[in-house]
Amino acid sequence: MRTKIKIVGCGLSGITAANILKNKGYDVKIYDTRSHIGGNCYDGYLCGTLTHQYGPHIFHTNDENVFSFLSEFTDWFPFEYKPKGKTKLGLISLPYSKKTIKEIGKELSLDEIKEIIFKDYSEKQWGIAFEKLPKSICNRIPDTSELDDPTWYKNEKYQCMPKYGYTKMFEEMLRGINIELACDKYEWKKDKADLTIYTGSIDSYFNYCYGFLPYRSLEFEHKVTNKKMNYVVENQNTKDVAYTRKYDHSFFNFKHNQNTTVITKEFPLEYDTNNIPYYPKCFGKNKDLYLKYRKLANQENNVLFLGRLANYKYLDMWCAIKLILNKLK
Repeated sequence: MRTKIKIVGCGLSGITAANILKNKGYDVKIYDTRSHIGGNCYDGYLCGTLTHQYGPHIFHTNDENVFSFLSEFTDWFPFEYKPKGKTKLGLISLPYSKKTIKEIGKELSLDEIKEIIFKDYSEKQWGIAFEKLPKSICNRIPDTSELDDPTWYKNEKYQCMPKYGYTKMFEEMLRGINIELACDKYEWKKDKADLTIYTGSIDSYFNYCYGFLPYRSLEFEHKVTNKKMNYVVENQNTKDVAYTRKYDHSFFNFKHNQNTTVITKEFPLEYDTNNIPYYPKCFGKNKDLYLKYRKLANQENNVLFLGRLANYKYLDMWCAIKLILNKLK
């Protein structure tokens, strides 16, 4: 009898784990409360435009193993992420570079870069004063001032997107795997298995016995329009508007050839268990609370906690996949 494995969550981490374990001969089943695969990486068509329903996902990595693994399931098209920023000094190119300096007409000091480009944006994103953010966030300024016109991921060898979208790539990864979507939050508990891979929120797994782990969430305002943007993303680096950025999804499809597109505005807000947790606020007392849950997780038998939510840590796509390849491959 084959070893049975149940996976909680059909996002990037759950799908990657399912594919690896299915190819090893295990009997794998995935559960997800959403009605679609792919988690926050899900994309689908809205009025003919391939739309990243939960915000733009640009794949980037220097890791050959990760890129090779995903390339088994998709072709790619190159994608240079060069957003614009609406600032107190006007519309500028990001990240800060020689091109930005030319647009502004002068060089900015490090303090000016923080004030003009990062402060208001970060405060909207995290909902707290810039000075109270951990250094890992408020000091995360790319060193691109000596470059002419860099991408946001200046040192990454691979900067691209799946040629036909993330959902199509995930469908290839999930071939032959049993999936149960739109299920009850605890449906997976009814099924017996030799091993459970849990990719949901770690505090939810333990029924919030120590309280709720704080996250920031997002709301998306999608609008179908025939007025396309001249660039993929416009960050809102002031508090003149409540949203942090807007973006044009026609750029995410290499063969977009219609007059209409989808423009999305992205509004950050606090997670309240009725919306989706996106960004773990793993600093201050929140980190101490997570470590209490981590201690419980380490005591669980035959359960692996994988992915962003289960480890209360923001992970780039490549990093989430790398961790699972190292664990299961």
